[in-house]
Amino acid sequence: MRMWRGGVAPALALAGMLWASSPADAGQVYVVRAGDTLWRISRHLGVRPLDLAAANHLVLAATIHPGLRLAVPDPAPPTTAQVIPPPTNPVPERGRILHVAPVSPGPARIAVGLLGRPYRWSGIGNRGFDCSGLVVHVFAALGRPVPHSSFEQYQVGTLVSRGALVPGDLVFFQTYSAGASHVGIYIGEDRFVHASYSRGVVISSIEEPYYRDRFLGGRRI
Repeated sequence: MRMWRGGVAPALALAGMLWASSPADAGQVYVVRAGDTLWRISRHLGVRPLDLAAANHLVLAATIHPGLRLAVPDPAPPTTAQVIPPPTNPVPERGRILHVAPVSPGPARIAVGLLGRPYRWSGIGNRGFDCSGLVVHVFAALGRPVPHSSFEQYQVGTLVSRGALVPGDLVFFQTYSAGASHVGIYIGEDRFVHASYSRGVVISSIEEPYYRDRFLGGRRI
């Protein structure tokens, strides 16, 4: 990709003009300006973050710098996300049996369909997931972009008390560091789907001592 020859100032000026045009037109080029992220740009231009990243051979967590020219893909038409039904067999975990109860269509149902996928640091689905990457993948399938960080995900949406949780809410835990360092997707009956470092995508219960002692809060996005 050719870089802008006129220096940073002309590039930023062009960025201002492109910023004013929304939604994006096919073939449009967006020039990154200070403070931009792929999430912010995609939301402003009306395209999905995954599509914007793929069109420019980037990963969602990539750092972008002012002056970078991004090709803007065609906005995706509204579609109904393809949902994988939950397994009919019990799911073993830690020597006991958890039965997967029916869950409502949406984030919870999609998350259940991903049980058994491996853990992968910073993964969003190609070869596995980390905890926040699982959330990114599930909500992207519904056309709802969220940042790829449990700490940042805890800042979006509406705070929900534990007693008010419904399937599809996010549940956060303070694990390896202070703050929202782990996240899962609530599926009802005190259970949540999450990407475990040692076990991959599994179902756990908030009532397990480890998670009960580290529960931080819920968010609805």
